[in-house]
Amino acid sequence: MTLYVVGLDGAEPSLLRRWADEGHLPSFARLFESGVSGGLETTLPPITFPAWKCYSTGKSPGKLGVYEWFAFDAAGPSIETNDSADFRSREYWDVLADTGYEPATVNMPTTHPPNTDDGVLCVAGSPASERETFTKPESLKDELLDVVPDYHVKPELVVGEASADELVSEAKELIDQRFDTAEWLAEEKGADPVHFTVFVTDTVQHRVWDRPERLREMYERVDERLGTLLDDPEATVVCMSDHGFTGIETGFYPNQWLVERGDLVVGSDTTQGALAQLGLTRERLKRLVDRLGLVNVAQALVPESTQQFFPSESGRTAVQDAPIDWAETKAISLGRGPVYLNDRAFSGESEQESYRSELRSALESLETPNGTPVAEAVHDPETFYSGSCPRGPDLLVEYTEGVDAPESVGGDVFGNNSDWLATHRRIGLFAAAGEGIASGEVDPSIYDVAPTLLHLLGEAVPEDVDGEVRFDVLDGEAAERTVEVGPPSATDAGGERAGEEVEETLRNLGYVE
Repeated sequence: MTLYVVGLDGAEPSLLRRWADEGHLPSFARLFESGVSGGLETTLPPITFPAWKCYSTGKSPGKLGVYEWFAFDAAGPSIETNDSADFRSREYWDVLADTGYEPATVNMPTTHPPNTDDGVLCVAGSPASERETFTKPESLKDELLDVVPDYHVKPELVVGEASADELVSEAKELIDQRFDTAEWLAEEKGADPVHFTVFVTDTVQHRVWDRPERLREMYERVDERLGTLLDDPEATVVCMSDHGFTGIETGFYPNQWLVERGDLVVGSDTTQGALAQLGLTRERLKRLVDRLGLVNVAQALVPESTQQFFPSESGRTAVQDAPIDWAETKAISLGRGPVYLNDRAFSGESEQESYRSELRSALESLETPNGTPVAEAVHDPETFYSGSCPRGPDLLVEYTEGVDAPESVGGDVFGNNSDWLATHRRIGLFAAAGEGIASGEVDPSIYDVAPTLLHLLGEAVPEDVDGEVRFDVLDGEAAERTVEVGPPSATDAGGERAGEEVEETLRNLGYVE
């Protein structure tokens, strides 16, 4: 048996089921009918980073020490970007490599830089670059590029600048590259199990949500390639997404709300102000190079990290770029959910706890202009996350579905995001078929996947996972066998770091203003 885990970033189960029922996705229909399927509840906030790591470790962010793309360093204070070196756990493929398996992982966003254990074949995901080292072992890079010579780690097009046709066309090329790589690793390198993530599905959905026929065209390519895997009688196929998707009904800018409350204090940027007076905005620059046909040249010569110095026509600035007055700032929101308090703004724990309680009440009672609650709930992180929650937030906002909460400051508190038409929701996709897999409906959590796969493969489950073996997913011998408990998989943070390329990629994808 070869186990393939097909990760489709942001795949929305309601869309795939509808298109499967209508006959557009016959391979997905076959997967749903022959195996188990259902919704997959993900972590909070429901975002790529760290959701994929929650899947591969079976642990909540409280044990991983990573809660979203950015981290708040209270000692600075400062805002830092996270990468694979910040996670504090081994993944299930590291555990399998200890027992004689030869696993591989391809294009999972949380795997850059490639810090997997020896014995795991790793092709890192975004924000890695095929122009640099992005595999482990390093020799795997040349082998891969011989087989898939046009392999790209991430989309080349910028989400806010490309047309729907361009985005979907590029997506289909990247989908083929991911499947080609996974099949090569299994068939030629003997890898088993093989996980691979198609990240571009998320990217395109953010921008093309209003063009469902184009989204379906993208998934039809996935369906075609998925059918080849399902045709292999020796293959067991698991298909999953790290979160679902929904249209944006309201944009809420929590950091601008904090600014207007006086809780987040931002100084003036004289450089951006002067450029704005001259009419030199980021959008005007992009329109100019687009008319001249120089978009690709501009991306190479004037990267997003340089473009950030130009003001936006919306008046918004990424909070990471804002001149924050840390002596006066009490709170900051990062990652569409986590809220951090700044210790140095309070005289002591009593004052800080009183402020935390008041801020929580204010968020719980806040409504959008049409009267919808902004937040479904505001959680104490220690009750939602397990573990010691290193570097953890002070409050965890669960936004109402359809409310997007970017990190920018400036502009209005409420308003639609200019580039994104859709955002994430907490229920993603889970489906599986093949040897050892049952049939019917299931509703696992993202934390259950790693322990279930380890048990399916006959290996012990680390004692410190948060998920559980889902016996309703399994059939045959695995469904009857008692779960073996293995040693903990916790580690210290460490390893090679990515540097500024994480933030650069986030800007290109629209995660940062």
